[in-house]
Amino acid sequence: MAANDATRQANPWLLRCRRALPLCADLRTLDRHGLIQDLLAGTITAILLIPQALAYALLAGLPPEVGLYASIVPPLVYALLGTSRTLAVGPVAVAAVMVAAALTPYAGGDPDKYLTGAMILSALTGAILLALGLLRLGWLTAFISHPVLSGFTTGAAIFIIGTQLAALSGIAVARDADFFGVLATVARQISHINSITTGFGFAAMALLLFARQPLVRLLTARGVNPQTAAILGRTAPLVVVVAAILAAALLDVHGRSGVAVVGAVPVGLPELRLDFLAQPGWLVLLPSAALIALIAYVESISVAKALAFRRRERIDPDQELRALGVTNIVAACAGAMPVAGGFARSMVNFDAGARTQVAAIITACWVALAALLFTGLLTDLPKAVLAAIIVVAVWQLIDFAGLRHTWRYDRGDGAAQGATLIGVLVFGIELGLLIGVGLALVLFLYRTSRPHIAVVGRIAGTEHFRNIHRHVVETWPGLLLVRVDENLYFANVPKVESELQNLVVDREGLHDLVLIFSGVAYIDASALEMLENFELGLATAGVRLHLAEVKGPVLDRLRNSELLTRLGAERMHLSTEQAVAALAATR
Repeated sequence: MAANDATRQANPWLLRCRRALPLCADLRTLDRHGLIQDLLAGTITAILLIPQALAYALLAGLPPEVGLYASIVPPLVYALLGTSRTLAVGPVAVAAVMVAAALTPYAGGDPDKYLTGAMILSALTGAILLALGLLRLGWLTAFISHPVLSGFTTGAAIFIIGTQLAALSGIAVARDADFFGVLATVARQISHINSITTGFGFAAMALLLFARQPLVRLLTARGVNPQTAAILGRTAPLVVVVAAILAAALLDVHGRSGVAVVGAVPVGLPELRLDFLAQPGWLVLLPSAALIALIAYVESISVAKALAFRRRERIDPDQELRALGVTNIVAACAGAMPVAGGFARSMVNFDAGARTQVAAIITACWVALAALLFTGLLTDLPKAVLAAIIVVAVWQLIDFAGLRHTWRYDRGDGAAQGATLIGVLVFGIELGLLIGVGLALVLFLYRTSRPHIAVVGRIAGTEHFRNIHRHVVETWPGLLLVRVDENLYFANVPKVESELQNLVVDREGLHDLVLIFSGVAYIDASALEMLENFELGLATAGVRLHLAEVKGPVLDRLRNSELLTRLGAERMHLSTEQAVAALAATR
């Protein structure tokens, strides 16, 4: 008996540990077949991740090894804490360009300060995500609407491609140049293009694009298993990097033609670093970190949910916040840039058959092995090749078709999406995002401040009530049925009150007004006061106010109000049909 009691007492702690460390529960059910799948998926993902990690570090303006560090320790931490079984965490393109946008004015050209700033950004990003997770405030991220996020992603992708023109052409461009500044500089110095650099870049892009679908289709047509063909296609980035290194070394393109190369990359694993904690600039970088945290979480949770839905798995949004928070804090201590779940890598991981986060552990081990043994081989890698990897990776994020679709469906959402895209290109990554979010919130307030209010009647022979201007319905003299299709709160109170007063004034012989609240899920204090005053005004004019189809949560809030006391049970109706049955023949 005592043993059973002890077990019961221990179970809550055991359950908490399992929730905090989802991987432990997955390991209990991982069989030999699943382990083999994870080994394969982890290896394939590492092949894609290593070149991307180098490229995204350079995109952020950081040394290439920082990208490798961000691909070793952070995925291990997320593997323990994350609820997604297939999300691949590491450096991502959008976060990388946001890091560059934040650190360029902060560091002022000082490489040491730039690197320190990246670690501060990682720590702040992690702290913000962790705080949101502990306070269960993940719902705040819902304020980025899908059109705004799509416009931001498209704008960021175009912005990123623009920033890579310098690396692809060999033309020197100031680090702090904006999108149009880069275009102008390249256009002015078009005659100074380094043809060898451009050759490496465009050859790499051509090979990477060929490896996506054409190569897979070609191999499949030759009898290769489709899954094997897809795996071979995903090895293309690593193959291109190796081929570029060999060609650049044999031809000595750096010495003979001035082709920019990666240069010496330190060999070894990331070391624990805490010196950034004592450095200044935390408050200066806080706004940028907040935006990076927001985008990192939205991108990660979107990918995680999409992949989990395919396998009927569950994602805990608050645990994801905590997992990504701790992951980024650890990334800072490992000398790495902010990380998030990457769309392309996660899809590769999923399609390769990953079953658990053991695949991420395998990926991290392969990257660690590369950092230990192969970084010395990267010296002759042309930066144009890494730029090509970035361009091909982000090209798929450009979605003009989505913008057209949104514009055709809703001009307001389309305007917010387009404004975000243009704002990113004209004003920069951070301000462009803020413009989009601000415009979306303004549109939301505008729409909800002008709610749809319909006078309804009954469709003959049924109990269905519809708008009198859209359907042929029956109505009753002296009885007015009005449906409010919006929550009632301070922003729309004046509009609702004015509409209701106009309807009452225009109806002669009115003796009963029924407000149908089937579309009302919330009534705030301002709206309650308006309803109470409106009821008093109607009573003075000899008109009785009734409520019908009031939702349970709204009714609970109204129970202690003067409005409900004045109406009484006889003027509260379960359905509109009951209200009509009680009132249509009363006078």
